[in-house]
Amino acid sequence: MKEAVIAIDIGGTSMKGAVIEENGNILYKDNFDVNPSHTTEEHKKVITEFVEKLKINIPNDYKAVGLGIDCPGVMNRETLHMGGAENIPGLKGLKFSDIGDKFNLPTRTANDASMAALGEAKYGSGKEKDYQSVMFITLGTGVGGGFVLNGQLFTGSLGGAGEIGHVFVVPDGDKCNCGSSGCIERYASATGFIAMAKQKIHKGVIPTSLTYEELDKGKAKALFDAAKKGDELAKETIAECSYYLGMSIAQALNMLDLDLVLIGGGLCKDFDMMIEHINKGVRNYGLRMMVNNFEIKPASLGNDAGVLGCAALFFRNN
Repeated sequence: MKEAVIAIDIGGTSMKGAVIEENGNILYKDNFDVNPSHTTEEHKKVITEFVEKLKINIPNDYKAVGLGIDCPGVMNRETLHMGGAENIPGLKGLKFSDIGDKFNLPTRTANDASMAALGEAKYGSGKEKDYQSVMFITLGTGVGGGFVLNGQLFTGSLGGAGEIGHVFVVPDGDKCNCGSSGCIERYASATGFIAMAKQKIHKGVIPTSLTYEELDKGKAKALFDAAKKGDELAKETIAECSYYLGMSIAQALNMLDLDLVLIGGGLCKDFDMMIEHINKGVRNYGLRMMVNNFEIKPASLGNDAGVLGCAALFFRNN
């Protein structure tokens, strides 16, 4: 029989599930609601029911060889959730392998951004040239990341590697939720772009048609739409925030000698408006030898990156 992996990507309000074969083909896909207020046992029950549904929908000529699960926060090597998922606090203390054991399936877990990194490296934008050292950055409400180094997912000693959102870029910068100041998450996330634009509106130096109300209603889309229409403040905001992102990428590049950086998340659709300024930041702060030997690309798998990363954990050596 052919082999397939049951893959689950847990988010703040819903989880995506899929049955995936070795070549990345998704044989079946479904969604299940997540209740952020659930206890650990309630989450365990819901996830178990979802696995059961996915298992039932495996085609007859396939057999499940593993259960891969990703979610926000940190999981240790024993698949125990250690915390860090502020929006789903009930996940802390959940041992995901207990769910796999009910179905006689080996269970592998990782942070959601790490799984997306592996999915993109094996099945997405990193597949073309078989890149070996890849950093995936997701730009959304926050800034997250994951690493594939020497062809293998790298999660660090606690499972939390890839927190590029808390790389320092601005001296005496804006206060971050992590307790530090000047983190890239305060500038290159969707909320960071909006905060920067509001600061510029408040100063009143650059002409703009944007208002606080438009930004509150339309979020980052309103900012990028204004830039496309030639709004000077919007264009300068995007340039500055993107440059800071390039600075943070340069720090990772200098340490890890990457050959590919992938940018995904909600802001990825406007990659073309950001890349010139990202590259400028990388060139100004990256070691020349390394800058000349790597690429930056938009991620290509969208919402499927996480579940495909879950599958890649089982098929990565094939």
